[in-house]
Amino acid sequence: EGESKINTKQFDAKGSVTAAGITVDTSNKLVQQIINVSDSTVLNRVDLGWGIIEAGGSFRPSEAVPNRAIVSFNKADITLENGFIIRLGFFFDIFALFKSGVRDNGWLETTYIDSDCRVGRGNKGTLFVLTRDRDQVAP
Repeated sequence: EGESKINTKQFDAKGSVTAAGITVDTSNKLVQQIINVSDSTVLNRVDLGWGIIEAGGSFRPSEAVPNRAIVSFNKADITLENGFIIRLGFFFDIFALFKSGVRDNGWLETTYIDSDCRVGRGNKGTLFVLTRDRDQVAP
């Protein structure tokens, strides 16, 4: 019935996240996507060692695609190690002006989900493979 020994090797993550034209190298960094269903918000967080980058906003279910959430980003913060915060969320307000006030500026689509793992894709083509941190899940 097959071998019982499973060979494993260290995973060397390579990747980046791009938002509003800014690309952040996320290779071997702690990347989190925090979805709060009770208040319909999403927060993407990357710890770069010298600081934390966060981008987030509200979401709503897509009317056209059942497994898609439409996101209206309004937060883009860079928090440096010394506590200084650079707030760039106003760029989303400027982008909305050019889109006739439309604030929807992204989507997240879930292609697989179970109690421990979610696989999804973003509107820029980013593939997310995320695991649940059970210590962070609120009942």
